[in-house]
Amino acid sequence: MLSIDLIRSDPELVRKATRDRGGDPPVDRILELDERRRSIVTEADELRARRNEVSRELGRMKERPQKMIDEMRDVGDRIKSLEGATREAQQELEALLLTIPNIRSEDTPLGADDSENVVVRTEGELPTYDFESLPHWELGEKLGIIDFQRGVKTSRSRFYVLKGKGARLQHALITWMLDIQSNEHGYEELYLPFLVNPETMVGSGQLPKFAAN
Repeated sequence: MLSIDLIRSDPELVRKATRDRGGDPPVDRILELDERRRSIVTEADELRARRNEVSRELGRMKERPQKMIDEMRDVGDRIKSLEGATREAQQELEALLLTIPNIRSEDTPLGADDSENVVVRTEGELPTYDFESLPHWELGEKLGIIDFQRGVKTSRSRFYVLKGKGARLQHALITWMLDIQSNEHGYEELYLPFLVNPETMVGSGQLPKFAAN
């Protein structure tokens, strides 16, 4: 998820980067929702400050004017309405931010699909076999270590479930990568909570797995 600060500061960069990847970025709607959300939050904060101020005044009074009490009731109703509007704007904003891809590196060539991928380099020689080789997805299904149907059922197309030795291989690769980064590249591994405050996620980017020392 791209930072909302980046989209605010350079919307044209985000538009171009998304269109380069074949997308139609909803940048205008994102900026509109962001402005609306911030405006609502500001109004709600001002009303809360007003309510606190009047509450202190009422606390010092022996007789509480009905006009002030009615005003605070109206303020409370308005704050509740603004809180609901904030949630709605935030939910739509989060959903739209998830549709914006990462910014493409300038040295990454453009292409319509996988067929236009550019080979940067090759290592060694391609082996030859006296039998027909299979792509990994077919081999994985034959070995019973990949379940594409369950992945699609769970998370839609292009997802898969790793089973048995496939899951163990994935776990081993992750552990190897973590060890390399921690032991050889000066990073410290973090284990973060699975639950986070929604407010901290809007436009903040994906939570890191590592923190540099």
